[in-house]
Amino acid sequence: MTIQTFTIIGGNGFIGNEIAKKLSLRGHNVFIPQKEDDSLWRNNLGIIIYCAGHGDCINNPLKVLDSNTTLVARLLAEAQFSRFMYISSTRVYMGNETAFEQDDLRVLSNDNRRLFNLTKLVTEELLLRSNKDVVILRPSNVYGVALDSPLFLPAITRNAITTGKIDMYVSPDYAKDYVSVDSVAEMTIAIAIKDVIESKIFNLAAGYNVKASEIAMVLQAETGCIVNWHSVNNTIEIFPETSVSLIQQHIKFYPSDVLDDLQSMITRFSEVMDL
Repeated sequence: MTIQTFTIIGGNGFIGNEIAKKLSLRGHNVFIPQKEDDSLWRNNLGIIIYCAGHGDCINNPLKVLDSNTTLVARLLAEAQFSRFMYISSTRVYMGNETAFEQDDLRVLSNDNRRLFNLTKLVTEELLLRSNKDVVILRPSNVYGVALDSPLFLPAITRNAITTGKIDMYVSPDYAKDYVSVDSVAEMTIAIAIKDVIESKIFNLAAGYNVKASEIAMVLQAETGCIVNWHSVNNTIEIFPETSVSLIQQHIKFYPSDVLDDLQSMITRFSEVMDL
């Protein structure tokens, strides 16, 4: 195995930390820069894996722009690197009928997080037009044991254990594709170390949607929690099943099932919280 240098922007975050741990265990050189680190502009960064990002479009729109787009643009213009891998999102498919990498994409005017989608798409276009070795990765909804995560799955799992109840502000039929952080890290690394990559954009997903009612059923069975369904209009947040056919042509991967993992997540959450 060839030892390579990786620079992980956002390497202390949920996805970035998992990638960094796996790369270090395999003997690679891993650099996680701190904010305003001047060495970004002096050293050869090797393979950049850009995991930083922000999604609070209502309270901090400028941070959404800065973290999703602005730093990437500066890195493309000023940094030295061999490959640039950007973590985007399958949220860009919201409202589409299908979720293939080559699909035309819509930005919905009544989506209060459309700035997130726009910044991701602008950054993707900057990368594609840079004439550099770039790869865009679109993970679906990433889950894992993250005690402080505000994301849907970790949050309701935590609440089921600690409070004995969960509040579901989605309809029972609300469905998304869920992929484990372990699977995302493995797929990212597998693509990163390939010498030749013919495609530029890859979905990282399980390939099928899971309903909120299915998740609630597992949480009830495992924790005995009460599920409170709240009436919310989620008609805008419709996600097609994400295609994984393209990445399967490049690497072998076997994403785990979220409903199976949910049972082990409950056990691990309880252990970490010492319950």
